[in-house]
Amino acid sequence: MDMIKIAMIGLAAVLLAMQVKVGRPEYEIFITMAACLCIFFFLVTRLTVVMEAISQIQSYIRLDSKYVAILLKMIGITYVAEFSANLCKDAGYQAVAGQIEMFGKLSILVISMPVLLALLDTISQFLR
Repeated sequence: MDMIKIAMIGLAAVLLAMQVKVGRPEYEIFITMAACLCIFFFLVTRLTVVMEAISQIQSYIRLDSKYVAILLKMIGITYVAEFSANLCKDAGYQAVAGQIEMFGKLSILVISMPVLLALLDTISQFLR
């Protein structure tokens, strides 16, 4: 049901932006940014469900909390980078959007290094 609400917000914003584009094209970006922010804040409220699921998984399996923290940071970087890059693309600044996406990918790579090193350490222990 929530997906229908989000779809309606998006479609209403697009239709309104299309109408405004004819008379005042500078307001189009503000309408789409407002719709994107509304949808983004709704998404953030849904992250509590993800946090509860991760806590439940941690109770079933012995997981180091630092790996869960890394996972959550990676998810956050992904959402913020995608959100801001899409806004830049919508405003017509593809070069800036590309740089944001690249920085997001590199940030995820840097944050994931401890996990990769732990995996390689585990593999090397099995091979001994």
